[in-house]
Amino acid sequence: MTYMLDTIVPQLRQILLMAQEWLQLWLIQNQHLVALWMLIFFSMIAGSLLYRVVSTAWRRWRIARRFKRGLIAEKHAAKYLRRHGYKILAAQLQETITVYVNSEAQESKVRADFLVRKGWKTYIVEVKSGQQGTVRQAATRRQLLEYKLVYEPDGIILLDMEHHNLQKIDFGYHTRKRGIWLRYGSISILSGALVYGLLQVF
Repeated sequence: MTYMLDTIVPQLRQILLMAQEWLQLWLIQNQHLVALWMLIFFSMIAGSLLYRVVSTAWRRWRIARRFKRGLIAEKHAAKYLRRHGYKILAAQLQETITVYVNSEAQESKVRADFLVRKGWKTYIVEVKSGQQGTVRQAATRRQLLEYKLVYEPDGIILLDMEHHNLQKIDFGYHTRKRGIWLRYGSISILSGALVYGLLQVF
């Protein structure tokens, strides 16, 4: 075993020395190629860092721009509502709701743009713009339905400030429970009429 190690180790050392010499010679002969690959490598790193910085700045700018546009739209919306006879009772009103997940209570916030009154009726107003200013958008529709359930106003107003379009939104939906009560009521009326008829006969 010792004899084999004494034979193999010098051979491995010689192979490593030959590989080292070959690598040095290759680097000397291909300096331009090595420089090119190093340039490509560092360019990729710099490009990825630059992309990350620019994309982060762009995302922040878009968020700030959207927030600014939202504030401007809400200011115009307040003037628009007053001009159309609505009295603003509150702006950016917030309500806390409790959602139970597997019997565990979790609190959430619901925020609406305006609470207004016209005549004897109160309305929750949601200000939108562009494609979001229509109930054909599922997200907008769900948001308005949430307002109806949480605030229980007399009505919901969807105000599209981009097109200056004020829309009063109502929800009509049928549940199985109503159908069941309707069937039970019909059966009860028919049963009562039958019993009354039998009593009249006898």
